[in-house]
Amino acid sequence: MRITKAEEYGLRLVMALAIDGGQLTIRELGERESLPETTVAKVIAHLRRAGIVDAERGRNGGYILSEAPASLTLARVVEAFDEKMYDPGFCDRMSPSGGACARADSCGLRPVWRSLSDVIANYLAGITIADVLQQASPRPIAIAPTGGWTPATVTS
Repeated sequence: MRITKAEEYGLRLVMALAIDGGQLTIRELGERESLPETTVAKVIAHLRRAGIVDAERGRNGGYILSEAPASLTLARVVEAFDEKMYDPGFCDRMSPSGGACARADSCGLRPVWRSLSDVIANYLAGITIADVLQQASPRPIAIAPTGGWTPATVTS
């Protein structure tokens, strides 16, 4: 499995928003995560299209999580970037001829790759942003409120 830079950055930006709980601008997110503003803007655009973050306009505007970190899974963030470990074109890309796979009907590996992809997707679906933040902290942390959800202290 490979995690793209965009997926990693997306997860990091979501975590930064979860810790802060308020609105953060592109500039603030870039400074906190040591990323160029252009990169942050591209990643945030994916997260907005997926409904993971909302934009607040105006002088005090910025970006905010659209739901609680305790309900937002890693799978949902990764899926915002349309990257899948196994997709129908995977086998064709692996074909030496560059065209349709000659073994598509009799391949024993295709079901293995498909199953592995499902296992990884299910694993990521079972981990929330709140879970990751708790593991990253040596002591219990309070995750700031966002949107319409009620804040809760995350404890071990």
